[in-house]
Amino acid sequence: MSKADESTVTSDLSAATEQPADDDTILSVRNVSKHYGGVVALEDVSLSIKENEVLSIVGDNGAGKSTFIKLLSGVIPATSGEFYMRDPESHDLEQIVLESPAMAKRAGIETVFQDMSLSFQHDVAANVFMGREPLKDGLSGKLFRRLDREYMEQRSIEALDEIGFEIDPNAITEELSGGQQQAIAVARALISDPRVVILDEPTAEVSVEGSQKILDLIEELQASGKTVIFITHNLQEVFDVADRVAVLRSGSLVAELENDGTIDREELVGHMTGAIQQE
Repeated sequence: MSKADESTVTSDLSAATEQPADDDTILSVRNVSKHYGGVVALEDVSLSIKENEVLSIVGDNGAGKSTFIKLLSGVIPATSGEFYMRDPESHDLEQIVLESPAMAKRAGIETVFQDMSLSFQHDVAANVFMGREPLKDGLSGKLFRRLDREYMEQRSIEALDEIGFEIDPNAITEELSGGQQQAIAVARALISDPRVVILDEPTAEVSVEGSQKILDLIEELQASGKTVIFITHNLQEVFDVADRVAVLRSGSLVAELENDGTIDREELVGHMTGAIQQE
């Protein structure tokens, strides 16, 4: 599908399927399934993500977590179901099409996957602007444009500062800690000013100290007005920073829980394993 076709499809669907927003939902997932032939990866999942909340997605291996965020990120298309996003001007929920990463980005959704996709031999600024490097006019005007390195460095400093990190934009990425590298990946996502930021296992490859920095980073994102969805196997992180938790098991959404002090680890594990069944 060409970019023009994608834009046309998105506009047509949005115009035809506007839904009144009668709550604080920013992103609505409705009856979404993903099948690979006869294999069901995700089945009839419906979930409303609230504006400016931190939502944790948990579940055992094979529960469907990775599939779910790949669908939201446009990496893979859904087999069936619909997605809606709150329009910032009309405040209606409008249907969006998520069939490519570019479409997800245009909708205001940015994802930082576990591998971070960083170029470790390059410096911080190059990684923050990877794939969208700014250009400025050269001595001959627009005929010979060149990289606007000064802007890249300054904007990298600002983006990292927004999430509580002070990192030299000229530092080589491979020489930094795991927590700092994760921050660079998040800063890159923030350059486009997304409304929803998805973090895939952000603390999986970092030290205990680095993990705490990333949890602080999640709180900084929320404080700046972002909606955060994060995947984790560390249940303590759920209790530390999540407002709500959604539990996936065998491709189905089996529980949505408020992290208000009324749930504990035993209950959460019970939903994950099936020891507790949703009524």
